[in-house]
Amino acid sequence: MKHYPSQSTLSSAPVPEVVQDRIGWHSEIALIRFDHPRTPVNSLDFRILRQLDQFIDEMEENPYLGGVVFSSTSGSIFLAGADLQTLEKAWLEPSQLESYLQLGQRVFERIARLRFPTVAAIHGACLGGGCELALACDYRVASSDGATRIGLPETRLGIIPAWGGTARLPRLIGLPAALKLVTQGKVLSAQQALKVGLVDQVAPRERLLEAAAGWIERGAPHPDAIPAPVRRWWRKATAATVGKRAIHELERKTECHYPAMLEAAKVMIHGMSRPIPEVLADEREAVKKLSQDSRCKNLFRLFCLQEEARRLARNAAREVPEAQSVAVIGAGTMGAAIAQWLSARGIHVVLRDIDAQRLGDGMSRIFALYDRARKRGVMTSREVRSGVDRISPTLSPRALQSVDWVIEAATEQEGLKRSLFTELDQLAGPGTELASNTSALSVKALATATQRPQRVVGLHFFNPVHRMPLVEVILPEGSTIGKEALALVHQMGKVPIVVRDTPGFLVNRILTPCLLEAVAAFDAGMNAEEIDHAMRSFGMPMGPLQLADEVGLDVTLNVAEALFRAWPDRMVVPPLLLKLVEGGLLGRKSGQGFRQYERYAKGARWNAGHYRRRSGVEVDSEGLQERIVLRMVDEAARCLEEEVVPTAGEVDLGMVLGAGFPPFRGGPLRFADAMGAGTVVERMRKQGLEPCRLLRILAEESGRFYEREP
Repeated sequence: MKHYPSQSTLSSAPVPEVVQDRIGWHSEIALIRFDHPRTPVNSLDFRILRQLDQFIDEMEENPYLGGVVFSSTSGSIFLAGADLQTLEKAWLEPSQLESYLQLGQRVFERIARLRFPTVAAIHGACLGGGCELALACDYRVASSDGATRIGLPETRLGIIPAWGGTARLPRLIGLPAALKLVTQGKVLSAQQALKVGLVDQVAPRERLLEAAAGWIERGAPHPDAIPAPVRRWWRKATAATVGKRAIHELERKTECHYPAMLEAAKVMIHGMSRPIPEVLADEREAVKKLSQDSRCKNLFRLFCLQEEARRLARNAAREVPEAQSVAVIGAGTMGAAIAQWLSARGIHVVLRDIDAQRLGDGMSRIFALYDRARKRGVMTSREVRSGVDRISPTLSPRALQSVDWVIEAATEQEGLKRSLFTELDQLAGPGTELASNTSALSVKALATATQRPQRVVGLHFFNPVHRMPLVEVILPEGSTIGKEALALVHQMGKVPIVVRDTPGFLVNRILTPCLLEAVAAFDAGMNAEEIDHAMRSFGMPMGPLQLADEVGLDVTLNVAEALFRAWPDRMVVPPLLLKLVEGGLLGRKSGQGFRQYERYAKGARWNAGHYRRRSGVEVDSEGLQERIVLRMVDEAARCLEEEVVPTAGEVDLGMVLGAGFPPFRGGPLRFADAMGAGTVVERMRKQGLEPCRLLRILAEESGRFYEREP
């Protein structure tokens, strides 16, 4: 049979490297592999899309071709979707955005209409435009590797899938499932994608191309064939019925703060009864409309900031070897969670505590975290077993000699931590780096308890570890392991922000005064539910009293005391908080705090002993919301003024990822820009608060934290 001379590697280099390849036995099969030579992230810019368009021309003209397989040369990314720099430029120029959308839609529609079978052989991240390319193929085969993640997360960026995703996904898996995936921006593992019908087969990575070739041999599906998930759905409901309910539920949950979710749902619902070209036009119009919405702009800016933070960590990871083993000291709530997260990412963990009971409790927490991951379909039973096997619980200090890192996660008491670091300095090997998961204590003070202060850093994780993406990397003066710390955070799949070693660092310094305001309001007589509702209505995922319970009232108190010691004129510790901690009411971890937590119940109820309306001064809920938000803005401005982090973007990113500040508002400093510095200063003074110097200067000069719109 005549060999097909496929120009098969896609590259964005000025002169693309070209290779030819084929797979299959009974027919000629072209293998097109995505390969970006300048970055490990395969993405779709204008150059790649045009090059792909040219390959389609060649394939259409070749009479001997029996099928095409799309693959990738990257070890962890199939195709990440739209190129961020290209999208950022297009976002600011409507005509450029229209061209970018039309080009991607045209190329993917050409793939969908090819006369021979097409298969996406997916290993690694297949997100956004990458997933839309896979949807344009006849079949999808995914590797069983944990690195494989598939989904359309565009609504998290403030836009919708616009290269055919909203048109093709509902036709493949049914409207209800598609609505859930797209509006929530969910990313699925290979097994989860197989379960919902997004992929046709899951295969080991080493057999991925062979499995893809097998689907080519089956031939293209009949154009009128309806996938089984869609058939089952049509027997139960219509698009109108499902759509009306879905729109109502979205409006209720988002309070219309996230318009991209609603736009995506509307395009999918209306598109079920319309031809694909019309749905593609709806996609383009929706994206152009969303690109002018301030809430969507804020989401997109945050995404760019997050990707920049990941890029810096990725660059650091290229320069240092990966960690093979980490010791976690302390098997409490945070220590166990950190150990579980490390082990789930292939790192061997030594988990040490002072007695067998605490160590056993820590392992029970780890088993529970893994079991929840398995039940959610995030991990397979085999992956869970492997992860647990990578954890070695021990009471022996000798186990620390050969590890790459030691992460201390003991109780937040400076004396205890200093003595621990003195011991760890003696027990750890000469090549071992030391880190503390401290919430507010001086990392420099801990480092001076060792003989290697230049090799000590702070790694502040946020609770719950498996949900919170942020890690604050605290580099004390003289530290020489900044790159190593960033590389470890990257290896863990977290987003790092490098912060200066000051009390409370960044997130806790801004957040804790707000929690204290809420506790003081409750102590003054305000109903607890009203307090929490005031901040939920602002857009926070939970109220401040509930958040204090989740963080731990003891941790909140420790941070508050550290801030009080640093700024006694501005930070006041409510006596009620101290009373609760002394009484053993520590929040969720102890079963009681501002709420009561049942061990086997999903939710919690107000603590009757503390949540009854108290006699005292009534506090206006709207006034409380404004006061809390203004305190947050002021403290964020102070952090920027004192160079805790160098840029306003890092302040905002930290507060969104670490404290749940409403993403659609862009962060406290972006929110202040929208309000205007003059208005912020005026309202603060009406609340009896004195704004910081930076805010006063911006108010006088009509300045902004962000000099220009990105």
